[in-house]
Amino acid sequence: MELAKNHYTVHKFGGSSVADASRFKEVKKILTGDNDVVVVSATKGTTTKLQNMLDAARDGQAWQQDLTTLELFHHQIIDDLLPESAVQSLHEVLKNDFHTIAHIFDTVCRIGTYATEIQDYILGYGEQWSAQILAAYLNVDQPTLYLDASKVLTSYRKDGLVCIDWERSEAAMREYFADKQFTKLVITGFISSTPEGKRTTLGRNGSDFSGAIFARLLQAVELIIWTDVDGIYSAHPAKVKSAFCIEHLSYKEALELAYFGASVLHPMTIAPVQHADIPLYIKDSYNPTAPGTLITNESRPSKHIIKGLTYVDDIALVNIEGAGMAGVSGIAARIFHIMQSCNVSVILISQASSEQSLCFAIAKSSVKVALEALNTSLRFEIEARQINKITADTECAILAAVGDGMIGNPGVAGKFFDTLAKAAINIRAIAQGSSERNISVVIERKDISKALQAAHSGFYLSDRVISVGLIGPGGIGATLLDQIDSASQKIKDRYSVDIQVRGIMNSNNMLLSENALAGDWRAQLASSSHAANLAEFKEFLRSEDIPHSVIIDCTASTALAKEYINFFHEGFNVITPNKHANSGEISYYQQIKQAANKIGVHYLYEATVCAGLPVITTLQDLIKTGDEIVTIEGVVSGTLSYIFNELSTGRVFSEIVKEARKLGYTEPDPREDLSGKDVARKLVCLSREIGNNVSLADINVTNLVPEALRDCSTDEFLERLHEFDAPIMDMAAKAHAKNEKLCYVGKINADGSVSVAIQSVSLAHPLAGLKATANILVFQTKRYDADHPMIIQGPGAGAEVTAAGVFADLLRLTSYLY
Repeated sequence: MELAKNHYTVHKFGGSSVADASRFKEVKKILTGDNDVVVVSATKGTTTKLQNMLDAARDGQAWQQDLTTLELFHHQIIDDLLPESAVQSLHEVLKNDFHTIAHIFDTVCRIGTYATEIQDYILGYGEQWSAQILAAYLNVDQPTLYLDASKVLTSYRKDGLVCIDWERSEAAMREYFADKQFTKLVITGFISSTPEGKRTTLGRNGSDFSGAIFARLLQAVELIIWTDVDGIYSAHPAKVKSAFCIEHLSYKEALELAYFGASVLHPMTIAPVQHADIPLYIKDSYNPTAPGTLITNESRPSKHIIKGLTYVDDIALVNIEGAGMAGVSGIAARIFHIMQSCNVSVILISQASSEQSLCFAIAKSSVKVALEALNTSLRFEIEARQINKITADTECAILAAVGDGMIGNPGVAGKFFDTLAKAAINIRAIAQGSSERNISVVIERKDISKALQAAHSGFYLSDRVISVGLIGPGGIGATLLDQIDSASQKIKDRYSVDIQVRGIMNSNNMLLSENALAGDWRAQLASSSHAANLAEFKEFLRSEDIPHSVIIDCTASTALAKEYINFFHEGFNVITPNKHANSGEISYYQQIKQAANKIGVHYLYEATVCAGLPVITTLQDLIKTGDEIVTIEGVVSGTLSYIFNELSTGRVFSEIVKEARKLGYTEPDPREDLSGKDVARKLVCLSREIGNNVSLADINVTNLVPEALRDCSTDEFLERLHEFDAPIMDMAAKAHAKNEKLCYVGKINADGSVSVAIQSVSLAHPLAGLKATANILVFQTKRYDADHPMIIQGPGAGAEVTAAGVFADLLRLTSYLY
């Protein structure tokens, strides 16, 4: 019969698709057409087993049992699939083949070596067995023809590459099918014939290559490569959990992805179908209804700038440096000729414009051969000091971003590099072709998972993920966790931000989980047998799947605040409402700021002053935009705001304090609020933000706790406080007489000095208008003068608003990181 053009669909099934009898049955279900041509691989693992046995025979090791096991395995598949009338002939074929193989292995064992021709001959058996079994199985229901590809396909090698003799193969196809009829055709993958007529193989991924070759020879309607994944993914799904199957690729995009490690597709597979403009599908034989990935010559618009990320690990980066290289014509050509002569493939090249250094990436397995060849061939240049050194870093990987949408699109490279930098990933070398559809970087091998996740999120191929660990799930911490739990799905849907709380720790134990907020986190934490351990806590927060991590300190611990610099050095960002780090020793505060800036992590602390009010960020923005702070004054304690607001109504000081404690506005011991130290700490934080080197010891603080009651018990303090009402009540009365109001005010003066004291202010003053527990800050600056100051006012205390301030910092952090 004459082979019709644009008539056949070519299916190629990989080893996993024909792994056993059950998989052969699934393949039959897929092949529902009348014009199916099937190219099939060996059953899963067969080629590897044949190679291992061949090597064992060469090395004088046992191979007999493994060969028997492999034979029995194939006999069993035949028995499971075929009717009794059809099994005998195939059993006989297998018996003869395995007998031949045993004789070859015996000979190899005797002589202790084997030629490439022997290897090709042995490895080609696996495809012959699977193809003959499948053809016989399909033939039960429809006329099916089996074709040994070596009968029609001729290949040869040139410069280490497998080439197809298209003219000879096309003629052989026409001749072979001249007198044959079939509904389905099953062809062996992987194998072909040399020009001399000897059986050979097409090399690595040869079966996929076979599928593309026969699709071109048959001028097929389409080629479908069936594998065990849904298609080509935006990144390796084992490395990036949020990776997704790409709907469409151009052949040029597919070539870039395939070259840099997309394991479901080999570069050699693309050329034959690209040349003939045949659509190529990558589909999943385990999920055949999934659409898969379509690859065509056309480039289709995508909502994403890049289509996918791919990588190659186990890479060595060879670096050649020397002042004598500059301006020397042909030095690069000579270096790469040396690589060619020792059969080392160069994957990536990068050279400085000064010409004093050149680096290139090769497979790690080739580094010894490469260095020996370079040092030998360039001995004169090395001895003459024209080349200073030749080195190789063997712990590298290549990460590539691929997509037609990158072409002519400014800023893609910058986005790529910035995303990696924010994930603290160092780039060793960079390469981009003039086609602009591939940007490749060499990084440390250990960083590849984090780099994939960071870039995948950075280009909006997946949600922007952050690993969160919270220490101190008390009032503020617990409220924050509840807020995150309540809002996380909405934030993910609206902003593509995935907040993954992976750790919660109190002073006794900790909860470590991929999703610590799943279920009742309070009960799980309380029942956790995991004792609190900061080292383990940090180790769990670090995940290869998540490029960025943050520790949220919701404690009031000075000791934990002392750990911040260590957190930074370990790559953690820090968010906290804990004032101790920013108001403690000035030298440590400066070290924290310098370390965060130098290391490239973020330290956010909006809630250290006035809970969730935007005080810190506003102050930072004023300074960044060139404004000059003249004074800052305000009421920054919710507790003292309430007490002095009530005092202005004529109520008695001691009774107000007791009521505030009962309402939960004060600490269990109200003296902690009345001492004014908390206000002083907040003023220190603000003053240092301006640039003043202020410490708590520099501030004159009005302590509202009578000296006689400072060392007694809390109960005695509350019981005797009324004895000391007179002085403050007298001050309140005098203020009232002058139409003024008493306020407990913190102030940063123009000369940088800081005071915390009771102040009597006019009823027209902004501070006089406070109600309940509200806070207020009045900024007088160069832009906002005394007549028109900037005022920030609102709730400045309470778990809800403070947690909201920390939550805002967390969301702000994600915008910084991605």
